[in-house]
Amino acid sequence: MGKSGIALREALMAEALAVGFADVGFCRPDAMAAETAPALATYVTEGRHGDMGWMAERMNWRGDPSALWPEARSVIMLAENYGPNENPLDLLELRDRGAVSVYARNRDYHDLVKKRLKRLGRWLVDKTGEEIKVFVDTAPVMEKPLGEAAGLGWRGKHTNLVSRDLGSWFFIGSVFTTLEIDTDSPE
Repeated sequence: MGKSGIALREALMAEALAVGFADVGFCRPDAMAAETAPALATYVTEGRHGDMGWMAERMNWRGDPSALWPEARSVIMLAENYGPNENPLDLLELRDRGAVSVYARNRDYHDLVKKRLKRLGRWLVDKTGEEIKVFVDTAPVMEKPLGEAAGLGWRGKHTNLVSRDLGSWFFIGSVFTTLEIDTDSPE
């Protein structure tokens, strides 16, 4: 990537933070760890996906994001922090109130994250003319392995991504693009 590519990558990172994301990383659509697709196949073969038939039907896309959109050259992985400003355990002292999981206390994250993804995507299209597709847990995209490949964090025993800066309280979204962007190293 030349100077103009580096400047665009830096501008893209700045724009991602400006629209409200807490972190951004870059990878290729085929960057998931080699064991991801076989592990998914085993999971489905053993029937561990329960009644989620869509998981078996779309397994080829989940195991290989480049099959979802072959024209994509890069994936921009984004993290949105949902950690509260106050200690969520303090709510347990208020016996007349129910405690709701922190991630569910605000509007539906699909809507919040997708709105920001589209805003960032429009910015990228305006700057480059390249094509994009945005995903936030609503398509056969395995965001956690891609987030790991893009350096957002590593998968903990609880299977969520853990970031050195954000902990594990963040939502993940992705922008697939036909633009070639230098990648980050996995965490």
